[in-house]
Amino acid sequence: MNKIIKFPFLILFFIGFTVHSQTNIWDENPNDSQKELDSLLTILPYSSGKDKIPLLNRVAEIYWSINPNKTIEHANEALQLSQKFSDKSQEGLALINLCQGYLFNDFYDKALQYGLESLQIRKDIGNDYDLAFTLRTLGWLYYDIGYFDKALKYHTETLKMHERINDKQRIAYSYNSIGLIHENKEDYNLALSFFMRSLELKKEFNNKDRIAETMKSIGICYRKINELDSAKTFLESSLKISTQIKDDQNKVHILNELSIVNLKLENFSKSYLLLKESRSIIEGLSNNKELIAENNRIMADYYLAKENYKEAFKYYKKYAERSSEIFSSDKSEKLTEMRILYEDERRESEIKILEQQRNLEAQKRKSLLIGSILSVIIAMLIIVSLWNNIKKKKAIYAQNDKLTKEKLKTQSLLRENLEHKLDFRKKELTNLALFISQRTSIYKDLTKSLKSLKFTDINQLKKDINALIKEYTFKFDFNEDIQKFHTNIETLQSDFLFRIKEKYPNLTNKDIQLAVQVKLKLSSKEIANINNISLNSVEIGRHRLRKKIGLEKKDNLVDFLENI
Repeated sequence: MNKIIKFPFLILFFIGFTVHSQTNIWDENPNDSQKELDSLLTILPYSSGKDKIPLLNRVAEIYWSINPNKTIEHANEALQLSQKFSDKSQEGLALINLCQGYLFNDFYDKALQYGLESLQIRKDIGNDYDLAFTLRTLGWLYYDIGYFDKALKYHTETLKMHERINDKQRIAYSYNSIGLIHENKEDYNLALSFFMRSLELKKEFNNKDRIAETMKSIGICYRKINELDSAKTFLESSLKISTQIKDDQNKVHILNELSIVNLKLENFSKSYLLLKESRSIIEGLSNNKELIAENNRIMADYYLAKENYKEAFKYYKKYAERSSEIFSSDKSEKLTEMRILYEDERRESEIKILEQQRNLEAQKRKSLLIGSILSVIIAMLIIVSLWNNIKKKKAIYAQNDKLTKEKLKTQSLLRENLEHKLDFRKKELTNLALFISQRTSIYKDLTKSLKSLKFTDINQLKKDINALIKEYTFKFDFNEDIQKFHTNIETLQSDFLFRIKEKYPNLTNKDIQLAVQVKLKLSSKEIANINNISLNSVEIGRHRLRKKIGLEKKDNLVDFLENI
């Protein structure tokens, strides 16, 4: 009985707590967040109605990096309840939680959809704090997919909002975010100016993990512009803090960076020891595949600098295998995979060329040494050596040319195969649409025939019914075919759906569904049959769609949609 009485008070307490702690998950201690999550999951089954919404949203928020699928599950329930009770503030939070859940799962189209919906709601509400967080989230979304100019636009807008509400801590975070974007755009001096401003503000709050992170970023920038002493100073300071707070993840990155700096300074033994220390920490971390790949890459650079080409090649091969394992499983990472494979091939080629040059130089030195004793033998050795080198180069060139042609042929066949598959799936989708249209037409004919039956003559009625049974011998499931049709659309037209949602966020799901069917060049009658609506409704929908996307009467809707 005491437990039953206590739970309502606990629920009221956590509702009040979550209202003041929304969008603060990155500022909290992970252990505190886990304790809060355990408490929330305990009281969640005892809550209901409108009081349950902030609890669901808070649970979804804490799950972001722990279990994004749980974020999506709880945020969906929060979204439905907030819409039911017309709570726009909680609806905006549920939408940004869904955006975060799909972003962590690399479903960028869905993340963008929910992020833009949250942005619109929060603009209408006018809460600068919540609006800034949504803008910041969209900025990271574009950062993740490599659209740095768009990411910069959103993070700059976020910075202005943080400055307006005079939130110095978040101003520091915005400086850091903008610095990372400029670093990726290879504008290192501009990146450094933002990192320095971020660091100056962060020191006021004594947030050690964020100070260490920014110092690391500054060190990396100095390393990239070849100011190695400054790079070493900042990286070592960052390492000291990370060691104190036991942030092993950040410590590994710093050790790797320091190893690169020492390698450039030709402190080879120090570089090797740092790599070994980094590797020992990595072995104790979970989800360490990317860290191992990076460690292998730097180890290969170390052996390359030491002119141990065999070991360098071995580690570059390990790096390539790890990188391929990390990136090949996810479609959204294909571009990154191609860049990594290209980088691996380039490095492998450089190693082979350097090894050939080294062999050639060794042969020349040997020839010159022997030539100082016997001038005649020198001439002969030079001739033989040159002839052998020409043959080797010809063989290497021929082999490379053959491999290049085979690779181009394989790529051409793969591309042709993919194009055939895509054409086949598109034809299959169109055929399914026509099939649904035909079945709908048959259904209407059957209904008309049944209505025309005369019940006055029983014998004649039986004959008519038997005739209809023979005529319509098939059985169909209309809803299942439509569902299959729409599922195929989502699969085959995912790129189109992402682009049209981004370009025209004001379109409804029905507008987008109609746009896809028009893009497939289905007639108005076929669209009406597929969606089980009147032909007039289709024409009204097409007119509304043209108006929303700003088409003139003279413009062709199908051509316009194909070019989005």
